[in-house]
Amino acid sequence: MSSTARIRLTCGKLSATVAPQVGGSLAAFDANGQAMMRRADEQAHDPLAMACYPLLPFVGRIAFGHFHFGGRDIVLNSHPLTSPHALHGEGWQHPWCVIEESETHARLGFTHHENAGYGWPWNFEACETFTLDETSLTIALEIENTSGLPMPAGLGLHPFFEARLDARLTGDLPYIWETAPDTLPTNRKEVTAVRNFKQGRRIAPLTLDHCFSEGAGALDIEWEGRALSLRIHRGEAPHTVIYTPQEYDFFCVEPVTHIPNAVNRQEPKEVTGVKILAPGEKMQLTSKFEVRGLT
Repeated sequence: MSSTARIRLTCGKLSATVAPQVGGSLAAFDANGQAMMRRADEQAHDPLAMACYPLLPFVGRIAFGHFHFGGRDIVLNSHPLTSPHALHGEGWQHPWCVIEESETHARLGFTHHENAGYGWPWNFEACETFTLDETSLTIALEIENTSGLPMPAGLGLHPFFEARLDARLTGDLPYIWETAPDTLPTNRKEVTAVRNFKQGRRIAPLTLDHCFSEGAGALDIEWEGRALSLRIHRGEAPHTVIYTPQEYDFFCVEPVTHIPNAVNRQEPKEVTGVKILAPGEKMQLTSKFEVRGLT
C-alpha cells in the first residue's frame, strides 16, 4: 500500500476515509455532504493534517520525555512541536497495517518492539477499528502489553473539527487542569459556573489547551447555520482535552483515558487515569461520533 492509499467506508448518508499509512489516521468523516471533521487533502501524508489520529501508548506530553517506572529511568524521543517534551506516543507517527476491510468497516494493526528506537522499553500490539452505521462512526482502540513486565498505558483520539468561529460545545466537564506555560498540567480545580459547558459555550472566544476530567454523558458540537450536529460518546475516557487555537479555524475535543504527563504525577491513578497493564493485559477505548439532524 502506498503512503497516500486510502480506504473509503460508506453507509447510507455517511462516509469516512481511513489512511492506514498516515499514522492510522482518519482523513475524512462526512454526512450528507457536510464535513463532520476537518477534511484532509487527498495527497496529505502528515497526521497533523488529518481529520483524526490515534494516541498511544500514552496521551499528551510527557515532561522532558522522562519518567521513572519499575525501577528504571525511561527516556523517550521528544517531538519537534513540544520539544523537549514527548508527545502522544508513537502510534500516530508510524504506518499501520490493514487487517480487515469491508464497505463499512476497517481494522488496522500496529506493533511496537522495545528496540524500535523511540525509547518506549516495552513491546505492545495495538488495533484500531473504524465502523460506520446509518448515523455514527465508531472508532475503537485496543492495546495489549506483549512484554514480560508491567507497562503504563493510555489511549486517546485526536479529532479536528472545522469552523471554530461558528461552533458551540455543550456537555458535563466539571473539572479542569490548570497548566504551566508549556501546557503541562499543574493542579485540578472545579470549573466555575460561568465557565462550564453545561449550557453550551461558543468556541470562538476560548483559548484552551487544557484537560477536563470526569463528567457524565456525551458532548455535543453544533455549528451555526448548519443542519447537522455531532454527539461525541466518550466511552471509557474519563478525561477530555479541548484545544482551541486562535490562529486556526479548527478546534479539537479529544476523549482520552489519562491526563497529560500522568506518569510523572503524584496523584492516585484513579485521578490521573494512567493504567498499568500486566504482561498480556489489554485495555480499550471505544468512542462514537453520532451525527444528529439527519433526515
